[in-house]
Amino acid sequence: MRPVANGRARPWGAIALALAVLAWAGLLGGVLVFLSSMGMPGDGAQGMAAAHGGLMLALGVLVAGSAGSTIASVLAWRSGHGRARAAVAALLLGVLVLVLGVPLLR
Repeated sequence: MRPVANGRARPWGAIALALAVLAWAGLLGGVLVFLSSMGMPGDGAQGMAAAHGGLMLALGVLVAGSAGSTIASVLAWRSGHGRARAAVAALLLGVLVLVLGVPLLR
């Protein structure tokens, strides 16, 4: 891997923001796949079984986007390049955690 020159740093804030949006897209994709697999009562579980691959893909995108955005946010904050975008990305991830975590508190 070629080292980056001192004068040209990577835009970690923009990368973090893009990955946070990708994580939200993974959540939306998973919800859409889940809702499209619902069939009429009494049809059995064929729809959900057929949607298993799509759900796993959406979950993978959600996890990879969240992890990558977290790492890129930390790198942006420590390097000082794109701190505002990194803060927005962290805010998006925080809201994502709340959306997924609050229903689990029951």
